[in-house]
Amino acid sequence: MTTQALSSVTVPLQYADPAEPAGIFYAGQHAASTARFRSVDTTITNARPISEDFHLDVHGFALVEHQTKVQDFTDVEEVERVYKAELEELVKAATGAVKVVVFHTMARFEDGEKRGERPPARAAHADYDGASFEVWIRRAMGAEADEWLAGRWSEINVWRGIRPVERVPLAVADARTTGLDQYVPVPIHERPDQPTPFIGLNLVHHPNQRWYYFPDMQPDEALLFRLWDTDSSVPFPVAHSAIDDPTSRPDAAPRASVEARTVAFFG
Repeated sequence: MTTQALSSVTVPLQYADPAEPAGIFYAGQHAASTARFRSVDTTITNARPISEDFHLDVHGFALVEHQTKVQDFTDVEEVERVYKAELEELVKAATGAVKVVVFHTMARFEDGEKRGERPPARAAHADYDGASFEVWIRRAMGAEADEWLAGRWSEINVWRGIRPVERVPLAVADARTTGLDQYVPVPIHERPDQPTPFIGLNLVHHPNQRWYYFPDMQPDEALLFRLWDTDSSVPFPVAHSAIDDPTSRPDAAPRASVEARTVAFFG
């Protein structure tokens, strides 16, 4: 794969500042967060022309075609009834897993925080560490979690636009160019008065990191990326961040997206 002839954008990306205390990130109230970041101008390559060259087991992410029958991603009941089953089949097909559990879904809307909704996450991060993912998995699976967690498991995120993504796309880093030693662990709470037991991973900048994005993602496309795996031979975690694409049209529709966290078990 060559990127020499591909277009790119250079945008300010927020990275963890290793010289400062890690702070706390508030997932439901970003403005209250005390996590420290520093802005670094970062080159993000337009991967659309070579989208078929990326693979989960090589780069940690892949763009796939995927139709959904969901009509309203803000309808919790419809997402539970329709989307979770669709994702189970999608992730099974992409990974070869024998069992997939969807343990969290969330819609994000640009300026959503003003309406009590999740806004895009604008910092280079990888969601959670392995122990935190285990907490999520045990909550979702109950007593059967112990048996499945004893074998190999892989956390796979599925991200898509609710409508065409005309602005604020998601950028992802090639997991071969990052490593767990480049992340700063940070406590994640829902809000200052709602603590949780989770630890997130914020990425520290390194010049060897390579970033990509797929502009104009359509609702029949999904971006899969791995955030954890008990098999250390596969690439993870994939750092990701919303970016402001300077090539977006001035009249581009505000971003609306939905993401799902899944766990793939291999028996």
